[in-house]
Amino acid sequence: MDTPPWQGRGVPADLTTFVGRRRELMEIRRLLESSRLLTLTGSGGIGKTRLALHTARAKRRAFADGVWVVELGMLSDPSLLPQAVSAALGVPDASNTSRMEALLHFLADRETLLILDNCEHLVDECAHMVRTLLRAAEGLRVLATSRQALGIEGEQVFEVPPLTVPDGDVPEEVHEALLRYESVSLFVDRARSIIPTFGLDQATAEHVARLCRDLEGVPLAIELAAVRLRSLSVAEIVARLDDRFRLLSTGHRASANRQTSLMAMVEWSYDLLEAADQALWARLSVFAGGFDLSAAEAVCCDEDLPAESLLTRMHSLVERSIVIREDSGASGRYRMLETLRQYGAYQLRKGGDHEKWQVRHRDWCRSLAAEALAGWAGAEQLAWSRRLKIERHNVRVAIEYSLRTPADAISGLLLAVDLRYFWLVHAVSEGRRHVERLLTALPRGRDADAAKVRGQWLAGWLAFYQGDIAAARRYAQESANLAERLADDSSRGYFAYVAGLVAECDHDYSLARNLLSEARDVHDRTGDRVGGWLATADLAGVLGLLGELDEGVEISERAVSQCAERGARWCQSFLLWILADLRRMQNRHADAARLLSSIVEINRDFDDPVVIGAALESLSWVVSQRDEPKFAAWLLGAAQATWGNAGISLLQFAEWGQEHQRTVDRVRNLLGEQAFSQQYRLGEQTTPGAAIDRVLGDATPTAVRSDTEPVRIEDLTPRELEIVELISEGLTNKAIAQRLVIAQRTAEGHVERILRKLSCDSRTQVAAWWMSRTVQ
Repeated sequence: MDTPPWQGRGVPADLTTFVGRRRELMEIRRLLESSRLLTLTGSGGIGKTRLALHTARAKRRAFADGVWVVELGMLSDPSLLPQAVSAALGVPDASNTSRMEALLHFLADRETLLILDNCEHLVDECAHMVRTLLRAAEGLRVLATSRQALGIEGEQVFEVPPLTVPDGDVPEEVHEALLRYESVSLFVDRARSIIPTFGLDQATAEHVARLCRDLEGVPLAIELAAVRLRSLSVAEIVARLDDRFRLLSTGHRASANRQTSLMAMVEWSYDLLEAADQALWARLSVFAGGFDLSAAEAVCCDEDLPAESLLTRMHSLVERSIVIREDSGASGRYRMLETLRQYGAYQLRKGGDHEKWQVRHRDWCRSLAAEALAGWAGAEQLAWSRRLKIERHNVRVAIEYSLRTPADAISGLLLAVDLRYFWLVHAVSEGRRHVERLLTALPRGRDADAAKVRGQWLAGWLAFYQGDIAAARRYAQESANLAERLADDSSRGYFAYVAGLVAECDHDYSLARNLLSEARDVHDRTGDRVGGWLATADLAGVLGLLGELDEGVEISERAVSQCAERGARWCQSFLLWILADLRRMQNRHADAARLLSSIVEINRDFDDPVVIGAALESLSWVVSQRDEPKFAAWLLGAAQATWGNAGISLLQFAEWGQEHQRTVDRVRNLLGEQAFSQQYRLGEQTTPGAAIDRVLGDATPTAVRSDTEPVRIEDLTPRELEIVELISEGLTNKAIAQRLVIAQRTAEGHVERILRKLSCDSRTQVAAWWMSRTVQ
């Protein structure tokens, strides 16, 4: 059969290199084979058109009667839609029939792929036309691009994700490895069209990675940023991204009007919305890092946007790719790309009530923190730990807002104090920094003093965990003076606790006993269970140092039982840490090891570097007495890495430094300097998750079996190696998919192939294989 004269005429050629998107192209082709209508959705500039055109070129041979592209972005009159499609297909203009009838007649017996590009402003009209055409022409398939699905029966929808982006720091020795990330590869390709000698080196790699992360892998934004290389360095572009709409305002002159600047692209989406949807978009911009429906209702709803209409409005924004919905446990969570969030903030400022919505957002964060604090004394500890970790970006924004005026700093400090257990578990250094800045920003007055006294003891508590004992001592004393003047009983309990920790560091155990007893009694009187349990734990440790081991064991075991009854597992692990040390002092090493294993098992969920590091350190002391010097050296390295990576230092505490040094000397003498250093380094290179696995006996090199010759690292593809590393960090398939911005099904396929290649039965064995290879 001769090639039809119209085949391929409507598919424009690429003017620039097509970068990445291999996974997306494969999925689009698969969906197009199983469905007669496929719509590519996503926010503006995400690459829907480019994917559709690339698919069109690849599918030419599959459609005997041609692949046609109809660009609808410039069509403003919906009634002209049939004429626009007919003209693109070259359908003759027969005066005795309507354009729709002529189009139906033309397509009736043909095998054709019709690409309808940029349908979002004509969704209803496109839906009606496509439904009519598909019913009349069995050989027709339609690939549409739109910021909103067409919403007709039989439609398959594929949401186009951003390009993959690097996360974390960029090691100097792997600059070129960044090119495996699609966003980096795109930027470098476009940069070389402007500066032919452009490349990744020590001077540019970190800035390029940061730029791609900040622009969240949005292709249009990355291409517009590359254009700026004519006048700015990469570092200068990154420094100006906070004003991205002005910075990314010039593209290529021949591009569609809305794609010559980031502002124009986003305004196109904004102008297509109803006023109520525009208002919600603007109000949602006060959230950072995402939000759930209840948060959106608490912050954004009022008489103009009633709560009963929120779900409808949110659905509208999700449909139009302004808001992205992500699964998060039992409930859904939403977020906006940073570019869209910044545009919403621009509209909020333009309306003049930006402050109002920021205050509501800050007050919502305060309410959330207060609720979390109340729930921390029971079985909700883990749920709140995870929830606050998810909301940490919102917390940061709320605190930054609170620093704008002295009056706001009071609310910000009270928010930070209510989050004390979040800082202790997840962010000691960050928490101290926030608290100290807020303390400095406070005004004078009784209201400010009521917040200050709490901020002081919290700053001291966090400083203690960082090993800054001088600051902890100063803050405890300042808090003590102010608490007495204000008659603040709760703060009396906490400054006494912090002062007791300082006394332990000073080896003044009698004073520490008195202070910690006072702290426990005050917390019991005020009903602060968590404060009481923590004070009990440290009091038990002091009793052990004073030789009163039995009493220390008794009060700690009683508190452990109370925690177990209430399901307060994090507090329970804290108490078990002290109880294990008391058992070690009693030479009951097996009991101590069992308790320390329980602690790390609990913290597989909480991921608290303070307690994990303490358990690993304590376990090294125990196993060094059981003739396991290699394991002890490995544990010493793993403990110090766990603490060091979190900015924590506890070897100044009580007798810990001396016991640490005794263990180091004992193990070094047993192993020799070279073997000790090797095992210590292996521990330092281990993630907390992998360390927990080894302590619990779930991951050792002998756990990996191989029916054939051992697999080498070179035998796995770069993507498989990337996923192996994420498996070793303890990530689930869903988390891996989110980290790499791939479909969960794709991640599952990679994991299955990895298990097969390595002859492993479990993810734990994969992690062990990775650890045994990478630490050699």
